[in-house]
Amino acid sequence: MIQNIKSMFSKMDDTSRKDAFRYLEDAFDLQHAEATIGTWLSNGEIPEDYQPKIVLAFQNILRAQELRIRRIKVNF
Repeated sequence: MIQNIKSMFSKMDDTSRKDAFRYLEDAFDLQHAEATIGTWLSNGEIPEDYQPKIVLAFQNILRAQELRIRRIKVNF
């Protein structure tokens, strides 16, 4: 599951990553989500209890990103 989370995170643009950090801060009461997720991803140490919630949240964030990109393309 960690590999899936890493893959999803790598596909996020800056806006989506900010959304991901905000989600992590709120959902898991993290003080420094950017540093924490960096450590989790680089070391593969995402707490097992958190993984299903992170996968679901990251899937939703990526869906929103795709919709945002489609709107931008349509407007050109």
